[in-house]
Amino acid sequence: MRAVIIIIILAVIAFLVYTFVLSPQSEEEKMVRALEDEFDTAVGNFLRSGRTMAGTGLDTTSDVDDAVKAIKKVERELKDLKGQLKEESAQKKAEKLEAKIKEFVRKNEIEEY
Repeated sequence: MRAVIIIIILAVIAFLVYTFVLSPQSEEEKMVRALEDEFDTAVGNFLRSGRTMAGTGLDTTSDVDDAVKAIKKVERELKDLKGQLKEESAQKKAEKLEAKIKEFVRKNEIEEY
């Protein structure tokens, strides 16, 4: 039983490594992925500054503002990039990222400015 579990875990790890590391990506997909990484970093900064503010009472509004600016920057760059994408796979990834950004903005009540 233990051997079966180990084999299943190794198969899942191998699949994930192939999917995210070894699978070839086009330049367009890499550009969308870079924007997604920037968005994920900004979201992490946004959430971290909110936890810091809640936990310690320190004023982290500038950190939140910087994260919001980074999110808006990614949103603008994605909008520009979407008009240039020609590959269907890159377009789908861009649409997923756009939906992810819109959902985050809606859930956190981030205002347009």
